[in-house]
Amino acid sequence: FAPLLLLLAELSCSTQPTYQWKDPVTNKKLTCQQCPPGTFVAQHCTRDRQTVCEPCPDLHYTQYWNYLEKCRYCNVICGEKQVEVQQCNSTHNRVCQCQEGYYSEMEFCIRHSECPPGSGVEKLGTPFENTQCRACPRGFFSSSNSSTKPCQLHRDCEQQGKVTNVQGNQYHDTLCTSCRLGRSNSTQGPALDDDDCEQAVIDFVAYQNIPIRKLKRLQQILERSPRKQALGTRAVIQEKFRAFLTHLKEGHYEVTKELLDALRTARLHSIEEKVRERFLL
Repeated sequence: FAPLLLLLAELSCSTQPTYQWKDPVTNKKLTCQQCPPGTFVAQHCTRDRQTVCEPCPDLHYTQYWNYLEKCRYCNVICGEKQVEVQQCNSTHNRVCQCQEGYYSEMEFCIRHSECPPGSGVEKLGTPFENTQCRACPRGFFSSSNSSTKPCQLHRDCEQQGKVTNVQGNQYHDTLCTSCRLGRSNSTQGPALDDDDCEQAVIDFVAYQNIPIRKLKRLQQILERSPRKQALGTRAVIQEKFRAFLTHLKEGHYEVTKELLDALRTARLHSIEEKVRERFLL
């Protein structure tokens, strides 16, 4: 093994970086050894001795083999929305990156984009890249803005021992019910005081293909208020309308009766007929 160790030692010496230096006394060019990372040249080599290296002082560094006469100052300062991921040390400058939920663009930390309803996160954002979204494929949905959630699979009503009340789409989940629907063989209609049936009516109406203007008008009638409804996409307005109706139900209002009256007042006669036929009202 001795010859092998000798060869490795020679290779190590031969691969150590060097630099050319002019001896100020003799004016001769000398080949000096560079200093390793974390040190600097305290004294250049002479004809009689090799380079003298010394460690970098605090808050200074050299990252590579070098022949610098002083170490570099750790000049990186973490800015707004940044966190320190590597402290300044003798071999590295301080390293900062955007905090969680932000990514770097043009030297600024920008909040990760949220995927809108109907789209889910395909690739989470990192400190260096924004969120990547994709439209929910058939059988999946996303009902809210999110920078972290992927599209969710529609629930299977049959697996839950229920029937499908509202078929899911890319904006909302499939809604199930155990309420007897008009298509069943039973000739007995649902009990209006049955909480599940009342929620089924709410869900069915909320997700009908009602024009946005009419949907807003319907909520105004139920609220008994002339105030304008907030702007938004159909999916957003439908979610808010469903939440509003559910809140009324929880307040022990006769939601089914009031909803049928409101549909008639809003001249949504076809929707009213659908509800009566489906729920045997």
